Amino acid sequence: MKKTRYFLLALTVLLCLGVVFSASAAQLTAKQMMIDRLQSADLIPAGEINKTASGTAYYQIKALSGTLAETMVPVAKLAGADLQLDYKLDSPENKLAMNYLVNYDGGKYSGGMFMDNGRFIMTTELLSLLNDMQSGVMPAGQELPPYVYMDDRAYSTMWTNINSGQYLPAELTELMVFFVEAVPEKYFAVSLTDQQVSFVLDQDGFEDVTLEVLNKVANEKERFAALVADYVAMSGGQQQAADMIKNDILTSIEQSVNDGSYPDTAAEVKDMMAGIITLKELKYEASMLSPGQHSFNMTLDLGGGPEFSGQLVVKADYTSGKDLCNGTYTVDFKADMGTESLSVTGVMQGEFNQTGVSSLGNDTIKVNVQDYSTGTTMLDLLIEGYAEAEADPNVQVDVPAMTPANSLDLMQMVVDPPVPPITSNTPTVLLNGVPVIFDVDPYIVELENGGRTFVPLRALAEALGCEVDWVAPDQINIMRGDNTINMFINKTVYSVNGVEKRLDAPPSIKGDRTMVPLRFVAEELGCTVQYDGSTNTVIIYSN
Repeated sequence: MKKTRYFLLALTVLLCLGVVFSASAAQLTAKQMMIDRLQSADLIPAGEINKTASGTAYYQIKALSGTLAETMVPVAKLAGADLQLDYKLDSPENKLAMNYLVNYDGGKYSGGMFMDNGRFIMTTELLSLLNDMQSGVMPAGQELPPYVYMDDRAYSTMWTNINSGQYLPAELTELMVFFVEAVPEKYFAVSLTDQQVSFVLDQDGFEDVTLEVLNKVANEKERFAALVADYVAMSGGQQQAADMIKNDILTSIEQSVNDGSYPDTAAEVKDMMAGIITLKELKYEASMLSPGQHSFNMTLDLGGGPEFSGQLVVKADYTSGKDLCNGTYTVDFKADMGTESLSVTGVMQGEFNQTGVSSLGNDTIKVNVQDYSTGTTMLDLLIEGYAEAEADPNVQVDVPAMTPANSLDLMQMVVDPPVPPITSNTPTVLLNGVPVIFDVDPYIVELENGGRTFVPLRALAEALGCEVDWVAPDQINIMRGDNTINMFINKTVYSVNGVEKRLDAPPSIKGDRTMVPLRFVAEELGCTVQYDGSTNTVIIYSN
């Protein structure tokens, strides 16, 4: 699992570099200027279209066929579906109003979505559509008011970015700058003759950059952990969750450095990527003139074994300057899943053109899935769409006022009920006869059908030989051997190896510890759990 963790970090580095160098414009002559450019707000055309504008977008499923469309009712109902959006933007007032019209399975659904500062609002017709697509979205028999809403400080951050003309949130920008700082100067080149700056990596260079980044993370772990935590908090995660992630990152780095498992040599990085990822090419070229021509090309091989092999190719060619940005992009994906006898191909491509007063774009998505053991087409999908907008100095954005009578907080519908009362009688936990020591006392949650013992997750996981990952804002991943359990704070739904199940008492936060129902976790990992009421002891037997 540790190898996978550091591989994901390496892949994150690659994707961040792709965003950095494909988004950066001209006037860059060295790494530091690349960093300065990334930190500046002047990355896309700034103008009235970012302040007050009116626009529309339309997407349609043009083709849908294959055995999945024939045998799976939810998929079949998508045939011919389309979505039209008409919106009005007033970013100085932090307001957006959007009307939607959906044609789905012979029915028409219309309504509105709104943003007002840090609040997202939608009419409840949309919930009816979602319920028709996937039953259970709306609680049975519940009468809903005309509007539901959700408050999230990430929305306020979005308005700040729009009004300042920032292409990326400041927290994400600083995290990406952290990675770019580690890139050796030798991978940057400047041609004064061609008035061009370039950045080029192959697999050897990628491994070199990854090693430099890993060393930087280890040497500056406090800064790295703080940057990740800031980004999580900005993205809408609770500050408590962000603090937990920060502590987990610091603990993980320190432990792996101390036990020698942290990859800090070229040989270890090469071994980490072997058979998983191969960078065939990452090349970015940009004119030093404004406006100027830019190109970005990346070819990435994934896997390569009999079980899975694939390739991702990303290309973009565009002209960029202070007052315009237009060009084309293509994303191609191919995969062969040998164990399932499936081949998957997909392509997303489009054109875009933006100035300070208008924008226009169109996109096409194609997906094909083949079962080559039988020669059967599982899925053949085509989606087309376009979007256009113009600056509108006279735009009027009307957002409905929320009252207790006409609205409901969406979180009251999606978050499970509060945890039942907790008893004060602290149980003892034995694992194969040995007491498990917790830094926060276990407690028992009383339910109608009996009590549930809750314990700190990390201490339990370490005792059972598991690894734990936190995924913001509320997901917990517990891994041991071939088993993976995904749980969610304050939610009863969980999954084991992708199979969805339900708890009768959800995980929760107590202090700065994640508390989980002991029996569910232990039994899903193959343990036997017994409770001795006479001594208030939970007994776990594990292999």
